[in-house]
Amino acid sequence: MLPVHVPMAIDPVPLSLLAASLILVLGLGLQAILLIAARHRRLARQIAYLARDQRELRNATDLLGQRLDEIVSLGGDETPARDLTEVVAEVRVLQTLIEELWTRKGDGAEGGAPGEDEAELAEAEILPPSAGGRRVLSAARETDDPMLNPREILEIVREGLRNNRIEIMMQPTVTLPQRRVIHYECLSRIRTKTGLLITPDHYIGIAEEEGLIGAIDNMTLFRLVQHVRRHRGPMAESRFFCNISNRSLEDAGFFEQFSDFLTANATLAQSIVFEFAQEGFPAEPSPIRDKLLALSEAGYRFSLDHITDLDIDPEEFAALGFKFLKIDAALLLSYAEHEPPLLDIGLLKGALDRVAMDLIVEHVENEDILLRLLDHPVDFGQGYLFGGPMVEGRRPR
Repeated sequence: MLPVHVPMAIDPVPLSLLAASLILVLGLGLQAILLIAARHRRLARQIAYLARDQRELRNATDLLGQRLDEIVSLGGDETPARDLTEVVAEVRVLQTLIEELWTRKGDGAEGGAPGEDEAELAEAEILPPSAGGRRVLSAARETDDPMLNPREILEIVREGLRNNRIEIMMQPTVTLPQRRVIHYECLSRIRTKTGLLITPDHYIGIAEEEGLIGAIDNMTLFRLVQHVRRHRGPMAESRFFCNISNRSLEDAGFFEQFSDFLTANATLAQSIVFEFAQEGFPAEPSPIRDKLLALSEAGYRFSLDHITDLDIDPEEFAALGFKFLKIDAALLLSYAEHEPPLLDIGLLKGALDRVAMDLIVEHVENEDILLRLLDHPVDFGQGYLFGGPMVEGRRPR
């Protein structure tokens, strides 16, 4: 009988150990690869942040360099277009602005993802109406996107300041009932990388909380001064209204620079009116009131806006240098048309006339509101009926 060969059974335990070992080795290898990749991504982000910061610093120093070039040109053979003290004052304002931006970086590198290289945005210059020419105005896109969260808006504000994306737009103020354009309100907007304009309603509160509102006011004032000097209007009575946050007034450093700059540039008093909100305006006595009084003695005039309480003493504000009172059309009409009337606009206008203050009614958005207003004595109107915030005359930087 032939022998029968019985195959030996293979023990499954070593095979399972071998498979487990292979899986462990593969897992450790994959984990190492992922760690290396993550490290490379962090290094790439850090390099991108450094490149972005380099571009931001270059933009800021370019602005300062332009001012310094003007100082150097004052020593040449050409007749200086501006006084040396004016240019030096602008340099001080820009230097303070640059220092403030770089000492308040906030969250630092973790604040947002690095962006790709961006094309230089055109600088928007808002031109006044020419005496004989036709104005070509274009409204820029503004965003009311509710999906922007506070962190995103804060990053937009910081990036806008560092990359010189604070733009000014002008909304006309007209005489009533003639509708003749006489003044302009300067409205600041922050342009995003995609070209949208962020309105103050979105960023003012966040900027105040983060201590950046002084930088915004500073840059807005600087841009407005550039505009006034380049395109000073032919009408001597025309004024450009510039909003200054009450939070900025409380900032001693800002107000000192603000006062020094305006004092060194007293000729601007003929063209610029500074607006302050009623809410939060310092009550008497206050060092801020004393400083405003000093500016009014240098020829500057002020406007009170964002009024919510019509119990106002015109003599008190006129003594500080206030020349204008801005009241929302809906608020004014709600008081005047109440039964019985809560306010006699004629009496208010008479009190303003006695102290040489003018009444501007804002947010006049349609003809119906205008017709109701014309039943009362008002000096000026402002709103979309007469023209919204507009920008024109784009030129490359």
